[in-house]
Amino acid sequence: MIGNPDDIDFQAKLAIVGLGGAGSNLINRIYNSGIKSATTIALNTDAKHLNMIGAHKKILMGKTITQGLGAGGFPEIGMKCADASRNEIQDAINGYDLVFLAAGMGGGTGGGSIPLVAQMAREQGSLVVAFVTYPFSLERSRKNKADWGIQQLTKNADTTIIIENDRLLSYAPNLPIEKAFELVDNVAANAVKGIADTIMLPSLINLDFADVRAVMRDAGTAVINIGIGSGPDKVQKAISSTRQHPLLNIETEGGKSALVHVTGSTSLTIEEATRVGEGVTENLDEKANVIFGSRLSPELADQIRVMSIITGVKAKLGEGPVRMTQSASEARWLDSIESIL
Repeated sequence: MIGNPDDIDFQAKLAIVGLGGAGSNLINRIYNSGIKSATTIALNTDAKHLNMIGAHKKILMGKTITQGLGAGGFPEIGMKCADASRNEIQDAINGYDLVFLAAGMGGGTGGGSIPLVAQMAREQGSLVVAFVTYPFSLERSRKNKADWGIQQLTKNADTTIIIENDRLLSYAPNLPIEKAFELVDNVAANAVKGIADTIMLPSLINLDFADVRAVMRDAGTAVINIGIGSGPDKVQKAISSTRQHPLLNIETEGGKSALVHVTGSTSLTIEEATRVGEGVTENLDEKANVIFGSRLSPELADQIRVMSIITGVKAKLGEGPVRMTQSASEARWLDSIESIL
């Protein structure tokens, strides 16, 4: 068994594993942020890219298969490389209570290897939470590969959180493409880091590993929402922006469980944090299992940030952008998101 719950000094061990190019880029961002709450691990078949990544642990998968030149966009090659490096991967992820996996779906290495690595982590007893991005609607062949990869992944991960590139970028149609990809990567990075820090670091309202496990064990597909509020009515702004900007085409009404994380400055009160949590989850089932945590971050000044994860939902993937025009409120939301990422 990983950890002993009867040991008073027990502290959950967390690992964040990035697979393929997109996953490794996310690991690089988290590692360079100076994360102290989790171990970062990068797995790739591309040696040149892997050498550029900062991480606590790095593994070049399937060296004898690809000679470090990548999987060429073929997920079957990515899975084969992960299997060839099974012993190294198992050693790297061994002993962690919670394993976050991150990959961009639709390519070769990430989409092909993440189902197998999820299976390895589950077999050793870890709670497995996967964060994956879904391709743009114009990427037709990549969408087919992504659908296959997600189908395989959901069989092995406890919770799979999907971010649709189209849906996020529908709020930012005029961003340069490099900035657009940074925005997608940073949303996932901040979500993973937010959960890890909330579990491991001191909080205004504590959220521990048992809470996360209660919501995410065998939970299926999940949606992540993010929101920001500032000014005199910052609580209501935070609630509204969180509920109006889900990053997956989904209906959350009647949802059965949720994890809500609220971060504010040292002036944030328990009453304000609780109001945010209530507002964000008010459309869920009245018997929904809602786990709530809140942390103080002095650099936020007058701002409140919210992240909510609602589990057990059914995704409507690949239906294209929600819209390609911005309202004034969406433009403000995007500006606020960009300012903190």
